[in-house]
Amino acid sequence: MKVTDRYASAVRSSCLTVDERTTFSDTDVLGAMGLAARALTSEGHPLAVALERLFAGDNGASIEIVEVLATMIRGKAPALRLKLTTTQAVDMARACLAWHRDGVCRPCGGHGTLVIPGSRTLGVQQCKPCRGHGKIPFERQFRVEWRDLAAWLVAEMEREQGRAGPAAMKALAPRLDF
Repeated sequence: MKVTDRYASAVRSSCLTVDERTTFSDTDVLGAMGLAARALTSEGHPLAVALERLFAGDNGASIEIVEVLATMIRGKAPALRLKLTTTQAVDMARACLAWHRDGVCRPCGGHGTLVIPGSRTLGVQQCKPCRGHGKIPFERQFRVEWRDLAAWLVAEMEREQGRAGPAAMKALAPRLDF
């Protein structure tokens, strides 16, 4: 079982007793994720554990994530010769996070093909809103000149999301070689 799966169950645990003989109990995993958050934030990766918390069910983490994303947008925009206000950066951060979190096409349920009318079976007719991709079209949500910045932001979220698990495992088992 992955540490991220254990974290998702540990945040909902009702038994937080400490047992010094274990290394993968709920309290161990929660503590390791906290240590990972501190270490990653000091290394310049504040999104990693915050995204993990969001996907484990902590909707309050979205506020922190949007703030970090908006700061990242404001830092990257001048390099792309773009001028964005703080409000525009926050709105872009919210839209990118919403798409990253749940970008599934509603009409086809993320399958890319439509359900045969009167049944629960997928047909062969391609979904027109998503053009068979199963995801909401990302580019249509942003101005043409902002699309590269928005795509960069989603790529950064995907990259950061992969950092939390290894950092937590390092905290759980410092002698293991990762």
